Amino acid sequence: MAPLRAAVLGTGFSASIFQIPFILALPDHWKLHSIFERRATEADSVAREKWGHTGVKVVNTLEGVLEDGEVDVVVVAVKDPQHYEYAKKALQAGKHVILEKPIVTTAAEARDLIDIAKAKGVTLAPYHNRRFDGDFLTVEKLIKENKLSDLSDFESRYDVSANWGLGEPGGSAGILYGLGSHLIDQTVALFGKPSSVYAILANGRRVGHPDVDDSYIVHLRYPDNPVIVTLRSALHSTTTKQIRYIVRGPKSSYVKYGLDVQEPQAIGGQEPLSPGFGEEPESSWGEYAYLDQSGKRHAESIRTETGSYLGYYRNVAEAITGKSTLVVTAEQAEVGIQIIEAAKKSHETDTVVKL
Repeated sequence: MAPLRAAVLGTGFSASIFQIPFILALPDHWKLHSIFERRATEADSVAREKWGHTGVKVVNTLEGVLEDGEVDVVVVAVKDPQHYEYAKKALQAGKHVILEKPIVTTAAEARDLIDIAKAKGVTLAPYHNRRFDGDFLTVEKLIKENKLSDLSDFESRYDVSANWGLGEPGGSAGILYGLGSHLIDQTVALFGKPSSVYAILANGRRVGHPDVDDSYIVHLRYPDNPVIVTLRSALHSTTTKQIRYIVRGPKSSYVKYGLDVQEPQAIGGQEPLSPGFGEEPESSWGEYAYLDQSGKRHAESIRTETGSYLGYYRNVAEAITGKSTLVVTAEQAEVGIQIIEAAKKSHETDTVVKL
């Protein structure tokens, strides 16, 4: 089957780092057909300067993408406030859509997009690439292999030291929508929809509007699972070793420091197919500890699975062409937005919110 022809909306960080390099790295699955760059002219174009050598078509109107019969898939990689509008128009035009996170601001918007995609018979694929982080793949594998079982508590963190501006209150402003949507999606993949949410949001750096969160703590509980899930992020974490996972049960645990390597590798110019891409150094591997049948404790360093954002794009292509099913579904992303809305309500009311 011919490669899917993709139109990427945007030329910013997401498009440049997380979308276009991986599309170009899978020529059997994808062809970079066009890029939507609103400010592009015949004489001046960021897209043409960066990717013109691929033969990509540069258009400066959304209609130029949606009315192009050659475009199979629209990759929405513009700023958050435009996600819903652009994705809706693309779906209504009969295009498959890859939608950058957070996919939308409200669960109602997510449901609307899901319903349109079903009515049109097209695929809506949330871009939760961190489902393909090496550390998450490692945790997922340990749970599937029953090496981490009967979990009591599951803590997942995404802390950085950053001076990011987070805008004014409203919409998807704040780090809960930003970094939080990654951790929430991973948790939905592991444990499903929670029954209750409790959250504390804060502006820990005291920068910008005080009502826009740059840190959060979210606790999730489940109807048929005793595990207590804790999700945390902060932009004011200056430690050199950022905690990533603390996962514990009565007889086993996994502790991991450091974030997935793919983003810094991509920012540094490393190509997705280059040797070592997605591979973590042994010094960053996590510790797996367990009690044997006699109660004796053992501990070992567990190799981190190789991260593969290529795996995301490969999976989406195979799902669209009927060879597989989506790993990251729109319904899961809808649950993620429900959790974010519940977390905000919990913070505002200082109560546990039931889902």
